[in-house]
Amino acid sequence: MKVMRKGLMGLALLLFCMVLPGCAREEEERPGKIEIHFFYNEPCASCDGTKDFYRVVKEELGDVSDRYPYEIYPHNVFQASAAMDRDRELGKLGYSQEVIGSLTYPVMTVNGKAYLGMDSISQSLREAYLTAGEDLFVYDRGIFDPCRKQTLKELLGSYRLEKGSSSVVYFYRTVCEECVRTEEVIGSLPETVTVEGASYPQQVVRINTRSGRNDEVIQAFFAMYGVPEEEQMVPIVFTARGYLAGYEAISAGLLRELEAGAGLGMEYPE
Repeated sequence: MKVMRKGLMGLALLLFCMVLPGCAREEEERPGKIEIHFFYNEPCASCDGTKDFYRVVKEELGDVSDRYPYEIYPHNVFQASAAMDRDRELGKLGYSQEVIGSLTYPVMTVNGKAYLGMDSISQSLREAYLTAGEDLFVYDRGIFDPCRKQTLKELLGSYRLEKGSSSVVYFYRTVCEECVRTEEVIGSLPETVTVEGASYPQQVVRINTRSGRNDEVIQAFFAMYGVPEEEQMVPIVFTARGYLAGYEAISAGLLRELEAGAGLGMEYPE
């Protein structure tokens, strides 16, 4: 009887979880691959509307394609079923039917963001793929929902500051060469920093400016710290006392600033 009761309780719990919206969302937000949707309009039966796109995929993802699993979904919107796929996919990103009907092609979507035109796709594919991979498989942030309204506090909710630590906030992009060099500096920081004889754990909060709405987050930091336009860039590091913009400034001054206590008392913009 005990075994049967346990089995019935487990079944009831499973059914209850299936009914709850939160459970369903949690399952949906953990995809096993990055979905890359490519929409094109090609009425010619003997023409290949995907040739240029697959060339770009090979060029831009060739050396990183095994980093994160992905799948490409081509949709020829000249066909009614593919047009329905387009309406559904772009509708999830907040595009109205009026806007969708006025688009020129091709269009690519990756993890909640759309890229219009082959030039934009060529310039953005690598970064879109690497950023989506970080979000989905490194930081487990789930699929980005551009229709969800969030406050700055909510946007920073997954970038928590550790109490009692020396903390810095590091903004970067995945395809920025200077950011790649700066990552070596950030990665070489000691696990603890000593300030006036006291030891503190050293925390680095990494924020990819191309992830979700993080472009709004970095603008809030620029405003809070009064960063002049000529220094509004990535890589950039913020401490409780100020900021260091660019590889040269970060590599030359960050550790010295931390050892002087600049990471203590770090707070986010309101």
